[in-house]
Amino acid sequence: MKLDTAIRETVLSQAKIVAGGQNLDRVIAWVHMVDHPDIAQWVKPGELLLTTGYNWPADNAASRNLVRQLASAGLSGVVMAVPQFRDHFPPEAVEEAQHVGLPMLELPWDVPFSQVTHQILAKIINFQACVIERSEQLHRALTNAAVSADSLSDIASTLDALLGSAVRFTDTSGRLLGSSRHEHETPGLERQFIQTLAAAAIDIEALRRPTLVPFQLPDGKFYRLSVAVQLQDTVVAILWLDLEGREADELDLRALEHASIVAALHLMHQRQLTQQEDRLGHALVAGLLDGEFSPSASALERARVRGWSETSRYRVCLVLLDEPIPLTTHGLELRERWVEKLKRHLRLTGNPELIAIWLNQIKFILSAEFSAETLWRAIGDKRCAMAASRIHSGIEGMTQGSKDVDALLSSLKPGRLHGFDEILFPRALLGDADARQMLIDRLIRPLACRPRGESLLETVGVLADEGFQLAHAARALGIHISTMRYRLEQIERILGFSFEDPRMRFEVQVAISLYRLQQD
Repeated sequence: MKLDTAIRETVLSQAKIVAGGQNLDRVIAWVHMVDHPDIAQWVKPGELLLTTGYNWPADNAASRNLVRQLASAGLSGVVMAVPQFRDHFPPEAVEEAQHVGLPMLELPWDVPFSQVTHQILAKIINFQACVIERSEQLHRALTNAAVSADSLSDIASTLDALLGSAVRFTDTSGRLLGSSRHEHETPGLERQFIQTLAAAAIDIEALRRPTLVPFQLPDGKFYRLSVAVQLQDTVVAILWLDLEGREADELDLRALEHASIVAALHLMHQRQLTQQEDRLGHALVAGLLDGEFSPSASALERARVRGWSETSRYRVCLVLLDEPIPLTTHGLELRERWVEKLKRHLRLTGNPELIAIWLNQIKFILSAEFSAETLWRAIGDKRCAMAASRIHSGIEGMTQGSKDVDALLSSLKPGRLHGFDEILFPRALLGDADARQMLIDRLIRPLACRPRGESLLETVGVLADEGFQLAHAARALGIHISTMRYRLEQIERILGFSFEDPRMRFEVQVAISLYRLQQD
């Protein structure tokens, strides 16, 4: 119970605040009556001291010293009954109390101390009883969530329902892992929060206990109560409780500590599932690459725990071992050594260990931010070859990436890294039907699928026919040169390259010719 609450809701409403009014938010743990010459030796932190002033020092210096001692003792405040033995606190005591921030109140003598203690202690006991009851409710609900939750969002929603405040989980870099509320309920705020968190130097060690963290946003400052979610002394996530303008109380602290344990158990369970999937042949990654991944909440969370995100950009890579099938004992050992070497390097470079194995092939998902060439230089050897797909994202993108590297299998040479674009065009020129179709899908289909795609296709065709001379192509199309340049910019943006590159102009000429043959 806080002092200002006691002043509002008990007979202390009749008291006059004479000092320390800026610290009325102090918590009252107990009420103590002392009229002893050595008052400071009889009080404890958090107590509200009641005194008649009978033994209050008459000496100016001693009076100031007593105030400093009581403040150092951590009292929530001092109440003096007036005017029986003293009309008021001594002026020097009031001045010193104001200086050290110790709340001092003067209560009319005719208000019995017994009434003060009864009302305040009754409220403290009732409050503690309510906290215990609510804590039991929290315990039961969160314990049930530990068993039934499919995701961190489920745990966040349970806590939100109990406390009435938004709850979110992020990783230590600010990436959202789960939330009790949809982003549209707080438009813009969450994006600002995540950006601020990602840019701020959050003290992760301090969050091992519930901590109030301020965030300065363009619209002003707001606070969130946070605590780290730990697995074997490693912080794996951060739990955030939006205080929504109110102050954190004991129940909030208890709830966050319990929820962090439940979240840790949940994540531990997810990791155990992931380890089991590793033992069963890296089923999650295989599902992503084979197009058999079911995007349920629990499956997506397991993928996120492994380090894969639907919104991030990746390449699918394939390592082909120069070993006959079926693999011999030597071949199996070689593959195992290769997998361990790959895992070790992925960990060192901050990449997730997203690996799947097929016979003499090792497929893995590599962040687009990391160079496949750098990886190959670090771990490649002459007894294997490596293929890297185009950059993709999302579930369908992983399946397409797997198809990219599968299409390169017959062209891989031991001791070399092959990119998808490097081999696709030569194979198309050699008459490979699959390569020709992929070339069309890459350079022509994206235009055809767009609104007004016919005009874009026509523009590309005329450009190719006119040797990419803009003025000639504009005349052939009967359009202004400015319109021609605008269409060209659109096409380059859609296809992701510039026609300034002679190699790309040639590939587009071939692709448009193949497309026309296909249409005919």
